[in-house]
Amino acid sequence: MNHLLYNADVYNVDEHQPHAVAVAIADETIIAVGSESECRRALGRVDETHDLRGAALLPGFIDTHMHPTVLIYYDMNLNLRGAGTMAEVQDKLRVIAAEKGPDEWIVGLDFDEANLDEPRLPTRHDLDVACPDRPVLLIKHDGHTVIANTEAISRCGVTAETPDPPGGRIDREPSGFPAGPFRENAATIAKAGAPLPAVESLVEGARHTFGRLAAAGITSIGAVLQTDDYGPAGEAGAMDVMGLSMLLGEAAPLNVYGLLFADSLAKIEVARQSPLHREERGGHYLGALKIIVDGTLGSRTAYMTEPFADAPERSGFLLCDEEEIVGRMRLAHVGGLQIAAHAIGDRAVALCLDVIEKLQREHPRPDARHRIEHASLLNPELIARMARLGVLVSTQPMFIHSEKHWLEKCLGPERARWVYPLRALVDAGVRVAGASDAPVESIDVLGALSCCVTREGFQTQQGLTAAEAIRMYTIDAAYLQGEERVKGSITPGKRADLVVLDQNPTAVPPEHIADLRVLRTMCGGRFTFTAT
Repeated sequence: MNHLLYNADVYNVDEHQPHAVAVAIADETIIAVGSESECRRALGRVDETHDLRGAALLPGFIDTHMHPTVLIYYDMNLNLRGAGTMAEVQDKLRVIAAEKGPDEWIVGLDFDEANLDEPRLPTRHDLDVACPDRPVLLIKHDGHTVIANTEAISRCGVTAETPDPPGGRIDREPSGFPAGPFRENAATIAKAGAPLPAVESLVEGARHTFGRLAAAGITSIGAVLQTDDYGPAGEAGAMDVMGLSMLLGEAAPLNVYGLLFADSLAKIEVARQSPLHREERGGHYLGALKIIVDGTLGSRTAYMTEPFADAPERSGFLLCDEEEIVGRMRLAHVGGLQIAAHAIGDRAVALCLDVIEKLQREHPRPDARHRIEHASLLNPELIARMARLGVLVSTQPMFIHSEKHWLEKCLGPERARWVYPLRALVDAGVRVAGASDAPVESIDVLGALSCCVTREGFQTQQGLTAAEAIRMYTIDAAYLQGEERVKGSITPGKRADLVVLDQNPTAVPPEHIADLRVLRTMCGGRFTFTAT
C-alpha cells in the first residue's frame, strides 16, 4: 500500500536531508522525503493520504534492551510500583488473592523497598500476614532479588540445608531457614516454583503488551532471550525464542534484534532456525550473545572497585566465575557475534574492557560493535578506553528517575558524578543507545528522553540536548544493532518505521518533553497505533 504523510514537521535524524514536510511510503519502504508535491510524484499512485496537521514525524523508536516475554508476564500480574508502606503491600496482596483461584500463585512485581516509609526488604513473615496459605513471590524492581513467603519456600523445596548457588545468596534466619529474600542467581530457585500461565492467557497478554509498545512509539526492540535455564527467567526462559516467535505472530508487527543467553554456537544456530532470524538486516535478527557479569546498585551486588558508601563491608561480586565470563565473551567474538555484557559496577566494566581488548588483539574484528549493557558507574579512564576500543553502550535513562534519590547515599558524592555519565560518553565519542530494560523500567521513551536532558535534577552536568537524546533511540540505537542502513532515520530506502508526536521534542522546553503525546506509530508501513 502507498501512503502519503504530509503537512508534517519531519524530524529526519538525517544530517544529509533538509527539513521536510512530507514522506512517501511504498509498502514497507520510505521512497521520498521532501515537499508534498515531490512525494506525490515519487509515489504515482497514492492509496492513503494522512494530513498530520503540523505534528512532528520522527523515526520509530528503538528500545535496545528489554525482556519481552518477562514484560508480558509482568503485565499479567500485580504491580507494586509506588507502594509506600508494608501494610499497603499486604493490602494489595490480599486484594489479588481474593481475585485468584485458591491454589494460584500470587506474584507481585516492581517492588522497591526504597519507597517504603521503613526502607527494608520484607521477610517471609511479612508476606505470610497477607497470605498465610498461598504461595507468594515479590520480585524487586531491578529483577535481581525475589522475596518468597513460607508457602512458596516450601513448594520450591528450599530448606535450611539448601546451599547458596554460585553467584547467589539466600538470606537466612538464625536457624538457617530462608528468611524470604533470594538474591541474584538464588532468585531463579524461587521463580522456578511458580507455574507458567496458560497459552491463551499469554497470547492475550502479548496483545496487550505489544499494544503498549506501539503506543509508546516503539517499532524495534533488542530482546533478551534465553536458550536454556541460564538467565533471569530460569527454567521457564528456555522457551523464550519459541514463545516470542509465536506471540509476535499472534499479537503485532514489531522488529526484534535478539540478545541470546547461550553457552554454545550450536544453541545459537538452533535459535536462528526460528522465525526470529532472517539473514538480511532490518527484520528479525539474532545477533548478540548476552552475558551477565555482575549484579545491581540497588541490591548492592554490582562489582565495584571500592565498597558501597552505605555498605562498606560490600563491594559486590561476579555472578559467575571469571573463567566462564571470558569463555562466553570469546565464544561470541570468535563466532562473529556481538558481545552484550551486563556490567553495572566500575570493576565489572573494567573486566569486560580487559577481555574485549585481549580478544581484539588475538582475533581482530574491526567492526565488532561489542557493547556494555547499563555501564552504570564509570570514570574518565573507563570512558576513554571504551572510545578507543569502539565499545558501545546500551543505557537506561529511566534508571535516573528511579534511583536518583539514593544514588549519592549508595556511592558517595564523588562517584555519584559518574553514574550514567551520558554527556561524558557522548563527548568522548562513545556511541550510546537508549533502552528500558523493561519490565525493570517503564517503556515510556518520552519520559526517558526527558531524563536524558533534565536528569530530573540529578548530576545535571551529564545531561544531553534533546537532539542527542533522540539519536539514542533512533539512529544510534540502529547502529548499536548493526541496522543503521535500514532504519533509525527518515531516509529514502529505509524501512517505514515512524512515530507521530504532537510536538517536536527539540522545540519544546526540556521540562515538557515527558508530556508530549504519541499520536500514531507505523512499523514497516503499517500503522500499529493511533491515538483516540
